[in-house]
Amino acid sequence: MKKYQIVSAWIRESIEAGRIDPGDKLPSESELIRRFGISRNSIRQAVNELVREGLVETRHGMGTFCTKRSAQSTMNVALVCLRMGAYIFPRIIQGCNSVMQKNGYTLQLNESWYDLDEEEKVLKGLRRKAVDGLILIPVYGEGAATNAGLVKKLESEGLAVVLLDNEYEGYDFTSIVLDDFQGGVSGASHLWEMGHREIGVLYSSNYRPKILRKDGVLHFLSTQNATIKKEWIIGIDGQSSPFKTYGQIRELFRFGISLPTAIVCSSDDEAIMLIYQARQHGIRVPEDLSVVSFDNSDLSKVSHPRLTTIDHPSEYMGELAAKMLIDRMQRREAPWRTKSIIESKLINRDSVCSPALPHRSSVSIDQTS
Repeated sequence: MKKYQIVSAWIRESIEAGRIDPGDKLPSESELIRRFGISRNSIRQAVNELVREGLVETRHGMGTFCTKRSAQSTMNVALVCLRMGAYIFPRIIQGCNSVMQKNGYTLQLNESWYDLDEEEKVLKGLRRKAVDGLILIPVYGEGAATNAGLVKKLESEGLAVVLLDNEYEGYDFTSIVLDDFQGGVSGASHLWEMGHREIGVLYSSNYRPKILRKDGVLHFLSTQNATIKKEWIIGIDGQSSPFKTYGQIRELFRFGISLPTAIVCSSDDEAIMLIYQARQHGIRVPEDLSVVSFDNSDLSKVSHPRLTTIDHPSEYMGELAAKMLIDRMQRREAPWRTKSIIESKLINRDSVCSPALPHRSSVSIDQTS
C-alpha cells in the first residue's frame, strides 16, 4: 500500500468499527503526521480520497469531519423490538431471521422493553456498531415523545431503516403496519352482528396501534348511533410490563364498574387478564360478557374460552420487513419511502355469543367479592 492509502484505510476502518462516529472530528493533520510518520501531502491525499467516497468532509477553519458510516457492507442488521421471548415477538423475529439468513445477513436482536430511554440507549449503541440496516418497533413516551429525530439522523448517516408495527406521525420512513383502525371496526361489527348493543373497549393508551384499535371500535359504534358510556372506554398504561397491566385491570374490578355485554380488548394478553378477573367476580365469558381481542397469539388458542381475535400476521410482517430492508440497503440513495398497510381478519372462536334474551341490564360487579 502507498503511504496515503495506509492512512485512509485506518480512518475507514475506524468509521466502520464505530471508533469515529458520524459528526465526529477526525484527528488533525499534525496528529496524523505524528501517528504515521508521513508527510502532510500524503495525509491530504488520504483525506481527499475519503472526501470523494463521501465518508468525510473538510470544513474551512474547523477541520475534517466524518459525515456517514462506511459504504462497505458488513452483512449485519439489527432488530429492535419491545420484547424478544414472549407474545407475538418470537414470530416476528422468526420471519425476519429466515429472510436475512437466506440472503447472507446476520440479525442482531435488541429489546427496548417499551421504554423510551432504553430505546435511545440501544439506538446510540447501534450507531457505534457496524450494522447496515435497522428494523425498529418504535416506542412512544410520555406526551407522545419519541426517538424519531435520532432515527432520522441515523438514516441520514447511511443506515437503512424500516419501521414495523408502529410508525412516527409526521415523519417519512419506510414502514409496515397492521390496519389497526379497521381491525377495531371489524371487532365491534362482529359483536354488533351477534346482537350486542352495549359494547366497551379496553386498550393500552400509551401504544399508538392500540389507540387506533380503540378509535376503530368507537367509530363503528358512532355509525350505529350506539350508546357509548364513558366508563366503558377503559384506557390503561399497559405496554411496558404485563404485571403492571394485570394490576391495572384488577383495580378496575376492585372498585366496581358497570360492564357492557361485550368488550373489545386491544390485545390477547389484556383479554385473558380481563377474563380471569371477571371470573373471580362471578362473571361468565361469554355468557355474561363477550370478548373480542387482537393479535391471534398462541395465548388466544389455549385460553379458556379460546379467544375470538383479530389476526396479527406476525411472521409474515417480519418477513416483509426484512425484504424491504434489504431493498433499502441495496438502494440507499433512493428518495422514496413506502408504507405497507396489512389488512387484518377476525378469527372466530369461543369468547363471543349472543347476549341473553330478554335483553338484560349491564352486569354490575359485586364489590364484596
